[in-house]
Amino acid sequence: MSFYSIDVEKAVIASLMSIDNALDHVIIKIDVDDFISAKHQVLFTSIKDLSKQGLPYDGVMVHDWLETNGHSKDVPDSYLAEVLSESPATLFNLAAYADTTRNYSRLRAADKLLVDARERLSQQDVRLDEKINGIIEGLSGVIDSGNNGGGGARTIGSMMPEFFENLRAASKGEITPFRPTGFDELDTHSPIQNGDLVVVGGRPSMGKTTFAQSIVQNMVKYDFYTDSEGKQKRRAGVFFSLEMTDSSVTQRFMSAMSTVELSTIRSGMGIKTDDWSNLMNSASDYGQNDGNDYPMVVDSRSKLTYHEMRTELNRVRNRHGEIGVIMIDYLQLMGGLDGGDRVAALGEATRNLKTFGKEFNCPVILLSQLSRNLESRPDKRPIMSDLRESGEIEQAADVIMFLYRDEVYKENSEAKGTAEIIVAKNRQGKVGTVRLGFEGQYSRFTNLMPHYSGDEIPDYGN
Repeated sequence: MSFYSIDVEKAVIASLMSIDNALDHVIIKIDVDDFISAKHQVLFTSIKDLSKQGLPYDGVMVHDWLETNGHSKDVPDSYLAEVLSESPATLFNLAAYADTTRNYSRLRAADKLLVDARERLSQQDVRLDEKINGIIEGLSGVIDSGNNGGGGARTIGSMMPEFFENLRAASKGEITPFRPTGFDELDTHSPIQNGDLVVVGGRPSMGKTTFAQSIVQNMVKYDFYTDSEGKQKRRAGVFFSLEMTDSSVTQRFMSAMSTVELSTIRSGMGIKTDDWSNLMNSASDYGQNDGNDYPMVVDSRSKLTYHEMRTELNRVRNRHGEIGVIMIDYLQLMGGLDGGDRVAALGEATRNLKTFGKEFNCPVILLSQLSRNLESRPDKRPIMSDLRESGEIEQAADVIMFLYRDEVYKENSEAKGTAEIIVAKNRQGKVGTVRLGFEGQYSRFTNLMPHYSGDEIPDYGN
């Protein structure tokens, strides 16, 4: 199969030269290298250059540019006349012509990568996972280039129509500009967006795994999209559990969903008839179609490296469709961090994990250990410097949240059953503290409902 259409390329060039300001409609879609014809590359270059100078780019001006810049032999007058006279020039179809030209360009790039991949696979001095991930990265680059368009940087002015359209749709509830976590106050205070790297830190027993897992469960439950066949599907949530087994993750999930105490599920003792009924109903809700109707995917292999995670994410995307959220529990347990400068290795791992957000267009929730130093302070609420080997993590993160539950340190705390989510960094929103309910017996966090007193000042209670 030939991945090009000379006639479509001609139609793009003819439309650009025949319609005023036509380049503005396609500049973010295509660029010079997307044309397979050398003649069309020269013509598109002339159109861009003339536009940059603020000059018209009709047939007369393009002809003059070709002569002035020594390209009259590359594109003879006869060919320029042929393009203008024989190819359709229409603003209505220009975007479709440009998209087709761009898609052919991407197909050619993918074809070349697959040809080169055969040579890469034959290399003896490269590990197998590095070979395969190199191929996947190349193909993902082709996908990204299609998503971003070929026009490169854009002016603020050119982005205004898209800005107002998104704002209008958000104001009418047609789109949600952030990813709902299921926690209303957290969404209002510090909304999470696609591409965000969200670092969640906490000392042992604070519930950071439970908190992040609650977010993932809620995102999977409520996040739908329309696939290529017009069907409504949930986006997948991928949970890399480097510390817990599949069984432990499932037990926590079922306790949270069924409201059967986790200790009862773990021991199997004292399960009541109502408990069985609740567990079976939850299994029915979330286990239909081999779990594909609720695609929360768990990988509990230990010491997974960034490359191994990436391979699994591509496998999940191929099987389940779009990925809506990625969770890693936790950073310091990843593979590939041994030996050498551990701080530098953690920094590189964090930066690599951040790229998942852009590649898969979803939030990445990364759990991290905190230093023991906070245990020696009177106020044991975490601060930024408590992140273990924190410099690179702090720099890469878009959002940093710390968990603090007073009852862990004070048995008779008045804040028992609640948790403070301390937002210490937020590139796109507020910092500060949000309070949630904590139901440890069910391994879940909940929205904390305020009790209002007579003077209408909210008083947070259990």
